[in-house]
Amino acid sequence: MASITTILGTDSVSSSRIVLNNNFAALNQELADIANLFNTTSQTLTLTGLITGGTLKVNNGTIDTFKVNSVDAVVNVPVTFNQDVIIGNGLMHSVFPSSMITLPSANSYNHTTYVLDATNATFSSPVLLADADNGQEITFISAGGTVTLDNAAFSGVTQDIQIFDSGSLTIRYIGSLNKFFVISASNCLVTN
Repeated sequence: MASITTILGTDSVSSSRIVLNNNFAALNQELADIANLFNTTSQTLTLTGLITGGTLKVNNGTIDTFKVNSVDAVVNVPVTFNQDVIIGNGLMHSVFPSSMITLPSANSYNHTTYVLDATNATFSSPVLLADADNGQEITFISAGGTVTLDNAAFSGVTQDIQIFDSGSLTIRYIGSLNKFFVISASNCLVTN
């Protein structure tokens, strides 16, 4: 903060000239310091110290793409980590809110876990999975009976996969091969 000396009402202008010049010099130095941090032309802010505040929000004009407050951080765009990710607490996966009666279309798997309602007619015959995003991992859980997945979507699987009641199947999609790979299966029939 610039240190400004107050001129009294009884001071003459000529005798206050040095005080005025020192005040302007202090303001100029303060503006130069701010200009070193914030470039108004490119709209960039460069800081090396601590930032404190209540909420940090980045908005693209439509949604909050990144928001951090005292209880959580929410990111509404894909995130790329180029270094190790260290998780200091439990990893929580998103679960489709209730039992699904139809599977998502290509590249529309928005959750990591889907509970499939085996009593629905959709799952009465083998279901062909639509493509996922490259590297995406998905877990299917069968509820109320057996769900059968067409083996054509899988690499190395020779027969249709059956997920029995309360069974789970975790798969990963490899885009360059256009196939799913089985990562784990519990209470399932997977033939390779």
